[in-house]
Amino acid sequence: MDIYQCDFFLRAMAAGALCGVMCPLVGVFVVARRFAFLADALGHVSLTGVAVGLVLGIAPGIPAMAVVLAAAFAAEWLRQKERFYAEAFLAVVMAGGLALGVILISKSRGFGADLAGYLFGSLLTVTVQDLYLILGLAAGGVLVILFLYRSLFALALDEEYARSAGFPVPAVNAAFMVVAAAVVAMAIRAVGVLLAGALVVVPVLIAVRVNRSFRGVTVTAALTGAVLVIGGLHLSYALDLPPGPAVVLLGIAVLAGAALVQQAMQFKSDGSKPYLGGQEVARAGGSGHPADQAVTRGDLRP
Repeated sequence: MDIYQCDFFLRAMAAGALCGVMCPLVGVFVVARRFAFLADALGHVSLTGVAVGLVLGIAPGIPAMAVVLAAAFAAEWLRQKERFYAEAFLAVVMAGGLALGVILISKSRGFGADLAGYLFGSLLTVTVQDLYLILGLAAGGVLVILFLYRSLFALALDEEYARSAGFPVPAVNAAFMVVAAAVVAMAIRAVGVLLAGALVVVPVLIAVRVNRSFRGVTVTAALTGAVLVIGGLHLSYALDLPPGPAVVLLGIAVLAGAALVQQAMQFKSDGSKPYLGGQEVARAGGSGHPADQAVTRGDLRP
């Protein structure tokens, strides 16, 4: 049977490509701000919203989005107030949200198959209505990121610098958290609650291996995310695997391959070392993330 004649697979590819593009677009700024744990935490907390939807008998996406949005603003508040312990508090929130969600779902009638779909993704069950919703969220997210790109770039460089430069930091942070919440909700549909953080972060880690500019990392990460999701779908079909885990494992394999290729290139180089994902920057006193690379090189263009 030709899989491309199946409407459900075509819808899965379209929805997956949109998720694959949007997740790294948010991930670039999350990683640059050293807050990569945020995506994982929001993904886990969203299970509580899914559980509320199942218990109340309404579409789980609505309460899940509300819970993720509330958790995103709480995470930003923690980051501002508890700079040294923000990620530790996020770990507690993540564990609590996941535990509460599992308990609520276990008390509803939709535990078995529904829980597996939300935990590990259910791209192959995307409906036309789901696809339109994902398309709307993706279009809105792209517009916000394009409109706020320079502000987000300034925040990625240094939040105090952004304030002194006159950027509306609170408003930009609030808008970004709304986009991040929407993107995590999309990622849950693609790879599930437990793996949502990987779709946000892994394409970014691949992109920083092959780019030196922040803009290059952003574009490459978005394209990489789409390719990984579509490739993972085909891999899951060929090997009879769950789509969500297949996408994540493919991304990790590509990341490991990129790292090995770079190491091989380093050994063969004649003194001019290739870019190693920020290691040279770290040795020079930078952190190695895309924003610090721009500062170290003197390339302040977003």
